[in-house]
Amino acid sequence: MSLTPTAALLATATTLLADGADADGPLTPAGRDRGATYALRIALESSVDAALAAEEAGLGELRSMRAKLLCLHHYAGPARARRVSALWNRLSAGCKYHHDELGPSHAQVRAWRAAVECLATELAAPVASRRPPQRAGGEALAGEDRPGGR
Repeated sequence: MSLTPTAALLATATTLLADGADADGPLTPAGRDRGATYALRIALESSVDAALAAEEAGLGELRSMRAKLLCLHHYAGPARARRVSALWNRLSAGCKYHHDELGPSHAQVRAWRAAVECLATELAAPVASRRPPQRAGGEALAGEDRPGGR
């Protein structure tokens, strides 16, 4: 049985966060926490990619995560998209190394892992069919629902 990319990344984060994991290895506890943070951010990005790829709007070509998060508002709902965006921003900040700042704590990374798993599950669940985004006058932006597609 093959793991999805998101599940494999969550498993990697779990391994890095395990108490006593590779205690004699080259990684410090802070290094394992930061490595788990990277895996979690990529897992969340993979979940967003999968959710948008499931839509028929041709969103697979988007490169910017910020653009994907904006599109997620329509396809996953504003509340869920805000949660994904806030978590992605925290994970991104946790991935950055600054010599004068502490990295994310072990407890914080564990909480992020639980949040990523929850959101990945929610994003994988089918969402009720949504209509294309509408302009203020009720006109479809994508040119759908009109004769000739214009």
